[in-house]
Amino acid sequence: MLAKYLPILSLALLLCACQDNADDATKRGGSSAATVEPSSEQAAATEVEEDPQLKRLIGQPAPAITLQSLTGGSVDLADIYGKKPVYLKMWASYCIPCRAQMPKLDKIYEAMGDRMEIVAVNAGIGDDARKITGFAARTHLRTPIAIDDGSLSAWLKMQGTPVHLVIGRDGRVIFSGQGDGAELDSALQQALDSPTANGPVQTNPMRQLAPLKPGEQIPEISVTLPDGSSSTLGADGTGKPHAILFTATWCEDYLKEMEPGTSASCARLRQDFDRLSANSAVRWSGVVTHLWTSPQALADYRQQTRQQQPFVIDSEGKAFRLFGIHRFPAVALIDAQGRLQRVVGPDDNDLEQAIEELSAR
Repeated sequence: MLAKYLPILSLALLLCACQDNADDATKRGGSSAATVEPSSEQAAATEVEEDPQLKRLIGQPAPAITLQSLTGGSVDLADIYGKKPVYLKMWASYCIPCRAQMPKLDKIYEAMGDRMEIVAVNAGIGDDARKITGFAARTHLRTPIAIDDGSLSAWLKMQGTPVHLVIGRDGRVIFSGQGDGAELDSALQQALDSPTANGPVQTNPMRQLAPLKPGEQIPEISVTLPDGSSSTLGADGTGKPHAILFTATWCEDYLKEMEPGTSASCARLRQDFDRLSANSAVRWSGVVTHLWTSPQALADYRQQTRQQQPFVIDSEGKAFRLFGIHRFPAVALIDAQGRLQRVVGPDDNDLEQAIEELSAR
């Protein structure tokens, strides 16, 4: 659970707020990677438990994916491989270790950005363009930003942020991990020193899913049940319309101090969802993001909120991607024929009316 990082929240926020005043001694165009020695306090703030499965990517061809820039452009990674190295940092605006690592990311960009493609890739879960733009402005973030549509996260099998991905000129992964210490510094230098590929660069082809549009049929989606077993999210044969609450098990507690508005929205929409579920003409269920969420975390959440409706984990992130969910909470409304009608977002206040219209169809 992200809640374990709450004691160091104030430190992380302070580090980010002071980012614009950081030492600018290392400039772009230097001869080596930007090695930044963190203070003991910053080291504590950025300490993360490594996800060992990320190491499986080292030596593998990098993903052929096009990232959407926050400024409206795009970054076609496949077009960059073979020409210069690439450094991608996956992050979220509410992730405390991510925030604490941002000053060093900017230093790396200033030192190496003219010789390496460096992008701060927001995970796109719990964040949208407006939130990310606000965060970047408040923290004076200089590194270019893109927003993942879920494809890169799925390829990484990412369970939480931050994640650092360093790719050599040959298009193969040199480093994949969560810490930004000496191992990352070494990988960045190795990427700078890597030779240009001989011949065509091999990549991992990616399938980028387009969000469903109103009226389109809902496909079956693989999910994880609270007991850890696998299932699918889709039609159950009842012929009823379906309301699906999208949220995070940690939204109401972890975000209470950092994003009180989001936390309150998660609580409000969950309570409305519970109250409206008395309508037996509609099928009710919930989907939680897989980020920082285990089957036990989901079981605890259901117990703490006294949740009566079935909930599942979006284990591959596919449900959030297909329904176009970036900010939560949200409720997807599906008609009796299994077609998407609309998504009620965190800024909408007409869920009850939308349910009445759904059940009347």
